[in-house]
Amino acid sequence: MPRAVGSKSAVVATQEALWGNLNASPTSVLGFYIRSFNLGGTKGTFQSETINQHRAIVGLTDGNKAVQGNMVTDLLPEGLEVLLRHLLGKKTVNTTGSGPFTHVLKGSPETLEGLSFQKSFTNISKHFLYTGVHLNSMAIDIVQEGFHGVTWDFIGKGEAIHPTEQISIAAGVFPTKNGFNGYQASIEIDTGTGYVALGRVVSGSLNIANNVETDGYVLGSAERASCEYGTRECSGGFAMFFEDTTLYELYAAGTECGLKYVFSNGTDSITFEFPKVKLAGSSPEIASAAGVNLDFTFQARVDAGEDTDVIVTIVNTLSDIELQAGE
Repeated sequence: MPRAVGSKSAVVATQEALWGNLNASPTSVLGFYIRSFNLGGTKGTFQSETINQHRAIVGLTDGNKAVQGNMVTDLLPEGLEVLLRHLLGKKTVNTTGSGPFTHVLKGSPETLEGLSFQKSFTNISKHFLYTGVHLNSMAIDIVQEGFHGVTWDFIGKGEAIHPTEQISIAAGVFPTKNGFNGYQASIEIDTGTGYVALGRVVSGSLNIANNVETDGYVLGSAERASCEYGTRECSGGFAMFFEDTTLYELYAAGTECGLKYVFSNGTDSITFEFPKVKLAGSSPEIASAAGVNLDFTFQARVDAGEDTDVIVTIVNTLSDIELQAGE
């Protein structure tokens, strides 16, 4: 019998019209090239606490089924738009241009129904279907050399194993472009006079978390009956050469500012803007004879003028971004 191998596996997904239910006629199938994918089901076992003459456990029962895990991808110019919509919320996407196209997404209180993922081990014909998947968080690891990695964390409802595809892999729209690399990244700051690029940034991180509930179980079922979105939190950080105290003084004074994380290859781009943030950090240390860096973190809040805490602007060749199933 053949053994399942990662090089003969595939990950695809579709949007759900109703949370927890696979859409039988999806508008499109999203295909993902992955670094890793561990979305899956776990289940514990509980033992009876009764005392008996056998000095042994006399009763065992199953625990709840927990569908959760993450997917790691490159940060791509095209192919991540639907995931970003589910991360940020249901607010209408504003698309302008005639090629390239500019898509503006804003963080929103309204949420989308959910996603169905299929994890396929094609050489042994086993297909794991996960339904009712909500996007719990996204974390971008910004590196100076190489491709930036994105970790998408999920919380879901159900798992089922099938001998045949439930979502057609052949119908999947898989990425065709290189991901953004370290030479195609910059961080900009706005202290009240417009955005300017920070010089000599070494590395960075960006996190958007939805704090999806994980304990939405009810009597009569082992699956989650709910995994509602919580409060969105936007945070991150960066390290840069210590050349002056401008940012340190901004942080020390508690002054709010705006931050942009920009990824651009000259044609396509993704920009994450946080209009209102506060910086945190620590004073520079003398730890070696080498150069000294400054490390900062940030936390975003809602901006009254933009009515959101985060704005994502995508410029690429797509004429539109898929709406929720059924719209």
